[in-house]
Amino acid sequence: MKIILISTISNLGKIGDVVEVKNGYAKNFLIPGKKAICFTPNSYKIFESKKQEFEQENQKNLEGAAKIKQGIAGKDIIIIKNASDDGRLYGSVSSVDIAAKINEIIGSKSVSRADVFLHKPIKEIGVYKVKLTPHSEVSFEVRLIATRSESEIEALLATDRKNSSKSSVEKVEAPVIEVSSEEVVAEKPKKKKSEKNSEA
Repeated sequence: MKIILISTISNLGKIGDVVEVKNGYAKNFLIPGKKAICFTPNSYKIFESKKQEFEQENQKNLEGAAKIKQGIAGKDIIIIKNASDDGRLYGSVSSVDIAAKINEIIGSKSVSRADVFLHKPIKEIGVYKVKLTPHSEVSFEVRLIATRSESEIEALLATDRKNSSKSSVEKVEAPVIEVSSEEVVAEKPKKKKSEKNSEA
């Protein structure tokens, strides 16, 4: 689908660019999110007459996103939920929960669920990294702590520090593991051929 961008989108283009995208991406995200309009010769003429308005709106949104980043900088998002003894949450922490908590911290309703990107569903207590993109040009990570009570936050943070130091060691060793696994994969077809020969 051909669209006209009315907001700058990273990896896609600037305001006024005419780009081709998948129908679903345009209909489900760009157009309802007021980031683009359908391209027709007529809609482009309308866009040209309102281009300055779109640029002003984009600048206003960019400034708002910068304020969100400043308001949440250095702060943890703490969400208290009921969980079982083994740490599994009754339910999960959703992007709606996270957006609501951030809005509570910054004292406005600037963040929507669409601005929150989770690396994986949060179904257990623990410390997580959550990506926020309140504007296509403003993207940053915040630390989220899913916990049963404020009293266990320190213990969760201590566990997270241990795990992150372990994972940094694992990252150094990872290429060696990958090379050996490739060698194993390369050997498998040879084994199959020899098996066929023995069967014959």
